Amino acid sequence: MIRQTPTNSLMKKTTLQQAITRVKVTNQVDVDNVSRLLVQAEAAIGTLTDASVILKVANHNPDSIWLFSRQDGERPEGFHAFLLLNEKGRKELLAGTLDLRNPPLDCMVCQGESPAVIYVWALYTPGILAAGMNTMLDHFASPRYARVDMISRAATTHGERAMQRLGFVKGFALDGFDHPDLFILARSQKARQSQRPRYDSYERGQARTGITVVHEISDLMKVAAIRSAVYIGEQSCPYDEEFDGNDFAATHLLAYVDDEPVGCMRVRFFGDFAKLERLAIRKEYRSSRVAFQLVRASVDLCRAKGFRRIYGHARKDLLHFWKHFGFNVKDNATEFDFSGIDFVEMLDEIHPTNDAISLADSPYRIIRPEGQWSRPGILEGAMASAL
Repeated sequence: MIRQTPTNSLMKKTTLQQAITRVKVTNQVDVDNVSRLLVQAEAAIGTLTDASVILKVANHNPDSIWLFSRQDGERPEGFHAFLLLNEKGRKELLAGTLDLRNPPLDCMVCQGESPAVIYVWALYTPGILAAGMNTMLDHFASPRYARVDMISRAATTHGERAMQRLGFVKGFALDGFDHPDLFILARSQKARQSQRPRYDSYERGQARTGITVVHEISDLMKVAAIRSAVYIGEQSCPYDEEFDGNDFAATHLLAYVDDEPVGCMRVRFFGDFAKLERLAIRKEYRSSRVAFQLVRASVDLCRAKGFRRIYGHARKDLLHFWKHFGFNVKDNATEFDFSGIDFVEMLDEIHPTNDAISLADSPYRIIRPEGQWSRPGILEGAMASAL
């Protein structure tokens, strides 16, 4: 079960796959639709650029601008705009000198060429049209784009949440430039090596605040202490219901703030889905973002293991919290009582990461410690020493 401080709201029951089938996407743009949509977008997310600039970019590379409409609609209601930057454009973007209001064409690749970086220039897809972003991610997963980093800036809180749901991480350092306010979907080897995943961001003595996968019994005791304080101490949950026999058959994530354990999450893995459960945050840290960070780290862990669906049981009064991460009430969901609290089934559709664990990986990567697949394991170090 997943429990923490209550909020109020209900989630939409439309699943991601259902939403995608109701959205049409095209890169055939024209001045009338672009001008109309630009006015609507600027009212929602602020000043962007002129329609003539968007058309200039689209004419240079049609993969840059995409229009979104409902399957039963007569005209586009949203758009996505990307800058497919060459090496010159990448350098200017990272240096902060690229003119994003009127980007020069000599900073962008032509259609058919692989860019050095993809900048998410603007997203305006209200309502169900937001599902079209998954079509864009599929397009930019083709061989020409698959290992190209995607960088974005979120103009609104809603946009920031959308970026994080899609796997973007806020803040990065690359080529000597530090960008704490930009988001990156790290897909190149260089970017991935410079950025440790959320679920492997804590290391005592180095990163004092962050999240780690539990590997030792001492860390599992910290998890038990947090859950005992929250669920048994605060919510009077019976011991046998809280410690249900699944803890040694699960993966646990542990969050630290200044080397102090403050929150935890349990993840169990099944054939074609993962299950998030037992999210617990110590009372004195509930005004922080630790709960959000733990959920995002858990989702990232599932994506890194190649899963496409995440299942969970949510308190009905906490559904609004889970909406931040893309969860919806499961179709034909069962509502049930647990320890005197009403729960409902929920489901999230996700994309595996580009470097998700697979049989194509080296055997040494597959046997690295859980959650530490981005760095060499002890056996690789032993092999290097023997050479």
